[in-house]
Amino acid sequence: LGRLDVFQNAQCVKVNPDSPQKQVRFVTLSGDKKLLTPQPRLRTGFFSALESQMIPAGCIPEACTSVGAAKYGRPIGLDEVIKVDLIVIGSVAVDPSTGARLGKGEVIIFSHMQLKS
Repeated sequence: LGRLDVFQNAQCVKVNPDSPQKQVRFVTLSGDKKLLTPQPRLRTGFFSALESQMIPAGCIPEACTSVGAAKYGRPIGLDEVIKVDLIVIGSVAVDPSTGARLGKGEVIIFSHMQLKS
């Protein structure tokens, strides 16, 4: 993921809080990108926005967890406008011609309506 042009050019990456995507969240924050992740059970907002400069040194691994995202992230609601450059979605299967996906599992990267695996 970190070597893909679409990731390198992205400034804001949206990643779900699922455990299998923890490494994606880590690569995003380690790459000095803004991470947008949904709040589990919508406890403090709709999303958490995290940036590496908001996180104390050595705490990026913790910030990649659901608890850490709430701790270090800034809660945002639906009314805030944020430009998302890349969305990473876990899937079991994806139809490459339509982008339709099924379930969770392998990470599939959607960018500008094009699929990359």
